[in-house]
Amino acid sequence: MRLFLYILLILMPVSAMAKQTLATTDITDERHLLELLDSYIEKRDVYAKQKEEKLKQLKLRLRTADNNAARLAILDKIYRKYYTYRYDSALVYADRGLALSQSANDAYFTMLNRINRAAVLSTGGLYSQSEALLNEIGKEGVPPRLRQYYYYTFTWLYNYWESFCDKSEFKDDLHKKKHHYLKLTVSATNNDNTALHAYLNAELAFMENPLGKNVLSLYTTALMHSPVNSRVHASAAYCIARYYREIGKTPLYEKYIIEAAISDMVCPLKENLALQEFSTYLYKKDAKYADHAARYIYCSMEDAKFYNNRLRMLEISNILPIIATANQEALAHKERIVRGVLAVVSFMSLVLFAMAIFGYKQNKWLARSRREIRSQNRQLTELNEKLIATNHRRETYMRLFMDISAVYIRKLIEYRKLVSRKIKANQAADLLKTINSYKLAEEEATTFYTRFDRAFIELYPGFVDELNALLMPEAQIEQPSPNSLTTEARIYALMRLGVTDSQEIATLLFYSTQTIYNYKSAMRTRAINRDTFDEDISRLCHIG
Repeated sequence: MRLFLYILLILMPVSAMAKQTLATTDITDERHLLELLDSYIEKRDVYAKQKEEKLKQLKLRLRTADNNAARLAILDKIYRKYYTYRYDSALVYADRGLALSQSANDAYFTMLNRINRAAVLSTGGLYSQSEALLNEIGKEGVPPRLRQYYYYTFTWLYNYWESFCDKSEFKDDLHKKKHHYLKLTVSATNNDNTALHAYLNAELAFMENPLGKNVLSLYTTALMHSPVNSRVHASAAYCIARYYREIGKTPLYEKYIIEAAISDMVCPLKENLALQEFSTYLYKKDAKYADHAARYIYCSMEDAKFYNNRLRMLEISNILPIIATANQEALAHKERIVRGVLAVVSFMSLVLFAMAIFGYKQNKWLARSRREIRSQNRQLTELNEKLIATNHRRETYMRLFMDISAVYIRKLIEYRKLVSRKIKANQAADLLKTINSYKLAEEEATTFYTRFDRAFIELYPGFVDELNALLMPEAQIEQPSPNSLTTEARIYALMRLGVTDSQEIATLLFYSTQTIYNYKSAMRTRAINRDTFDEDISRLCHIG
């Protein structure tokens, strides 16, 4: 089947512009394929706005729902819209659904939302937390109608984890676990949904024999029976492209990887892989595709950042500088060619007029290319600035550690000299009185507080404001001075840095464990949302 006829059939409802473009597209005409993909990239914001409008309508229905059963169903729909679109929002609605189902004693939705939470944690890169939650659920407690989803969540977890651990010693074990749960998923899936049933069987067949005879036919069945704006369609197209890549049929690989990328944008899916892989493929194929490769990898980075997908950002960060450099080199090479052409033109008086027109067009093209490069370089600069900011914070952490360590080493030396002097002078009682002095402990605490407060506020200048946003209006914290914290703020500053154990906090702040517990309990009563207060603390001053 020719590419333009096939895509015309599946994308006919999408837009009239697509029909007109595809009517003249041939599978061997790579230029037209790239133009088609570029036209969809230009409409990414349109598809995103359409999805946001659907989410807005669902949220309106949620506010007007008159019973818990309706609210739980709508919360699950919102979660599924966000699942491949935005990680943080998906997690929020999974947690809202879980809280409501537990308060309403709804066993089905409680189980569903626990699995939802595990699923979104795996896409966000929190693999061990997702695995722990799924193991805590246990297959014995999962009702029959949720077992397919439960096993499939395990499958995706190990799929992401395997990709993250690529080329490590843990890869084979994760691959075996993915295979095991994929088999369970297929066994728990009925054939009511032809597309999903065919896709899951294709995935299992691919794992057992990547070039098996039935692999391609199963993926094709899934593709033909799924709408273009579905994740199954995008995944099936991607897997067909992967199959053709394995057997060396490059034109067919390009056809289906582009189709997968288009489907990702129409959905739209921000948790995607096709465009990222295609950009790498173009970069390796030929230097002349450097500008396309750069444009596509930047789009992939935008999607990964929007979704907050750690795995995709890590993968893209490895290839992004290489593609950007290649793009700049390709542009420099083209500029040298243009200059050479213009030099020859000056000596070709007989074709001066024709060559002048050619040079004019080439210069316009160069100007447009330079603008694109400047835009891409600005994006690289922004990424570099964020990396610099992150490194600055790391250096500040180290400076704080070294500063406090130096103070205590100096004090230890002074104590050793004091002890030595007192013992030599037979003043043991006076020495004991000095060491046990409350004033001495108070000075130690004051020194630590001063240094800690100053360093922490330098790291997170907006911490107190964000902490106050979690508290009720009448329970706001006021800083004693711009460079100091209250005891409550200091406790939660340590928690924000990852020190969550009350005993450790008590040791650092020269308090008893009970005192720390009392402070935390009092703060929780002042929180707007007490149930998620500690989790909210860990998200304060987030660096995006």
